[in-house]
Amino acid sequence: MTTGRHTVWPACVVTGLAVFLCGLDHLVLLTALTAIRSDLGRDVDAAAAGWFVNAYLVPVAVLPPLVTRLAARVGQRRVFTAALVVFTAGSAAAACSATAGWLTMARVVQGTGAAAITPLSLTLVAAAVPVHRRPVLLGLWGALGGLAVAVGPLVGGAVVQWGGWQYVFWINVPLGCLLVAAARMFLREPPSTPAAAPPPTRFRPGSGLTRGLLAVHACGFLMHAGVFGTVFWLAQFPQVVQGHSPWEAGLRILPWTAMPLVVAPLAGLVMGRTGGRPVLAAGFLFTAVSSGWFAVLLTPHSSYAVQLPGLLAGGVGMALFFAAAPEALLANTPDRGAPAASGVNSCVREIGALAGVGASTVLFTQAGSTAGPSMFTHGLAAVLWAGAATAGLGLLAAAATGPARIRVPVGKPDGVVASEPAVTAQPAPL
Repeated sequence: MTTGRHTVWPACVVTGLAVFLCGLDHLVLLTALTAIRSDLGRDVDAAAAGWFVNAYLVPVAVLPPLVTRLAARVGQRRVFTAALVVFTAGSAAAACSATAGWLTMARVVQGTGAAAITPLSLTLVAAAVPVHRRPVLLGLWGALGGLAVAVGPLVGGAVVQWGGWQYVFWINVPLGCLLVAAARMFLREPPSTPAAAPPPTRFRPGSGLTRGLLAVHACGFLMHAGVFGTVFWLAQFPQVVQGHSPWEAGLRILPWTAMPLVVAPLAGLVMGRTGGRPVLAAGFLFTAVSSGWFAVLLTPHSSYAVQLPGLLAGGVGMALFFAAAPEALLANTPDRGAPAASGVNSCVREIGALAGVGASTVLFTQAGSTAGPSMFTHGLAAVLWAGAATAGLGLLAAAATGPARIRVPVGKPDGVVASEPAVTAQPAPL
């Protein structure tokens, strides 16, 4: 398969934008829920409003292993393109919803498409990117997912401020249609045989790939649990406690949301020398510092200057993790296992997000309430301390992801081992 610049960059753009759209719809509704409940009327109680978010997360958490198996049979590009169609159709249906039940079902359709887009985009772009360019390009690709999650509340606030909640979904439709056409034009089905691969290799027993892969999955679970659990409540603090509008609240977290654009290219360059493990560990460290900073210093009257260091640290931590996670996953996966591992990783991450939101809700209601600024801040502090502890566990998991990939070329004596950095392994022949 051709991997020249004319193929690599379009493949990165198409898959990256697709992941961005799916990530955006994780949290874009947070700042629009009040407007949706007001517009749809009395059939929307608090439980129904919660399902507007969960109806998207559940299929994204459950379906990735199934869709990657389907893609192995009928073709990854074909399933990826069909998933874009499903996601776009679900977005249009959500924008046209007139009842809570219809909106919930439309969100399920959206999530079904996203469940295939996220894991397959990784294997498609990995197959298109040459080995020597993989750290930087995969770092940028991964950071798009983190950026989308972070800017979700900002986009939702802007749309509600100047349009209507329906445009939260309408913005997906033209972009989704363009991506369907671009996927058919620029993406290529990865080869099913290793004809273009280097000489066959086998992995030495005890090289730690299984342990490392489990650690990568644990990192995905813990980061999503911690980030989703804290941001679900932290994003509401400027509005509920300090009285800012949705758009103003989104602007105040801009230092956090902008960090992936700044940090991801640097993280990719670092991974070219060190592999993904140090960058993953640094991501969890910054995330723990951010949660701890807010937990110690945040009060109902905290100035923006007091909040800014925590926002910057949180943005750096998220950017580092999302930049390093794709490379760490591929580096700890046997060549032919990349599609399945990517599907499982997507599943584990979304389960972590659901667990994080659920656990943070329990903690918040036990320690505080939405009855007033002081009680809200008490509940948020409990959530933030839990987020810091989760990031600490993630730091331990990142340390266990394993060093460079160990390859033993076939034909050499067992005692001769070629040790290469993780980033020099060939993309998996899928």
